[in-house]
Amino acid sequence: MARILIHTLREHGHVLPTLKLARALTAAGHRVEYLLTPWWREFCEAHGLALRPYLEDIFPAQAETGWSRMDQAAREADAEQRRDARVRWLLAGGLDEVYRAAAPDLILGDAYDVSIPIVARRLEIPVASLSPSCFQGREPGVPPLSSGARWGTDAEARRAAEAEWARLAEERRRAAGEWYPRYVEELLRVYAFPQEEFSWEGAIAPDFPRLPQLILCPRAFEFPRELPARCHDDVASVTWMDSPVAPELAAFLLRRPLVYCALGSQGLWRPQHHELLAQVLTLARRRPDLSFVIAGDAHSADGLAAAAPSNAKVVAWAPQHAVLRAASAMISVGGMGTIKECLWHAVPLVLVPQFNPYDAQGNAARVVHHGLGEALTPAEFSETVPLEAALERALAGTYAAALGRIQAQLRAVEAGDRGVVLVERWLRGESWPGGEV
Repeated sequence: MARILIHTLREHGHVLPTLKLARALTAAGHRVEYLLTPWWREFCEAHGLALRPYLEDIFPAQAETGWSRMDQAAREADAEQRRDARVRWLLAGGLDEVYRAAAPDLILGDAYDVSIPIVARRLEIPVASLSPSCFQGREPGVPPLSSGARWGTDAEARRAAEAEWARLAEERRRAAGEWYPRYVEELLRVYAFPQEEFSWEGAIAPDFPRLPQLILCPRAFEFPRELPARCHDDVASVTWMDSPVAPELAAFLLRRPLVYCALGSQGLWRPQHHELLAQVLTLARRRPDLSFVIAGDAHSADGLAAAAPSNAKVVAWAPQHAVLRAASAMISVGGMGTIKECLWHAVPLVLVPQFNPYDAQGNAARVVHHGLGEALTPAEFSETVPLEAALERALAGTYAAALGRIQAQLRAVEAGDRGVVLVERWLRGESWPGGEV
């Protein structure tokens, strides 16, 4: 039995994709703990997961609970103060003490948290990276995950991809004085981390080119290309959560055709998402022949519900699998968790990815490449007509055949145990730190 520590960002979009792997490793006889802030205690207990809480002084449970009751300015100011305190704690060696106390044989660490491999290396703890989305490191001729550029093997597509990487590098050069680059460089200096094991050439976060990586996404969703040998996808990551459905929503789910719109787990932190909700409400008024379920957030739901026509049901939160079972199409911002759940249910996607500044553009490019739906550009989104036209194509069955193919491939991945096989091989010292398995 091995002691495995799963250390992810404290966000649903990063924790949820790891649950299936954690349970499978536990069933295989390993001791698995999550390293998260105290707010996650109730969540872990509900899902039968072991929690090792940390950062109790900086992120007490009541602080994270309180964010939903604050206005945007107060919420962001409080989060920034706590973020800065966490940076000071990391630079002072706080994570060293936590890792020593946990004494793991292996850390499965979030690909977007640079502190994990940097600290673990000094403590000589093996690490494998967990990516909740597609691979975000640099590859020649492949667009960054943060870009919606077309992928292709032709010269024009490859030039466009390299131009996107050059644009990203220039943006990073201009932002070199901001808090995040300064924090990362200081962390590298404090821990004397070797420069050859670190790269700023990641689409969203720095990359660690010698670190093996589990990609919590099916190969079928990627562009048809070879990934770096250290990357291993087709790891099961869709957790079925059949949450209770409120009676008033259950009645609405009987309507057809039903369009579902949700912002994902980050709506509270991205008020620009509300532009999408307003646009969908406008569309609902234009199309009384369609029914809409719209999931907003704690701040926006009441106001949106008051303005909603009778064919639209607005809620602060929706049991997503239950709604997707009934939905004929999904309108969203392009988060990977929502995309995978739509693929599981073969629900066509209409994406507005500019409202998610991280992986959504690249996710949307893959949706379009595989014929699973379409993505609106900012210019198209500025008018209701393109959104309505895209929705009409989705409802007409335009993407049904491609969705059926990828649904079968996704479900085959979800029935497998590739993640456990990989982790146990690494624990035995095989294929470490990279290489095909």
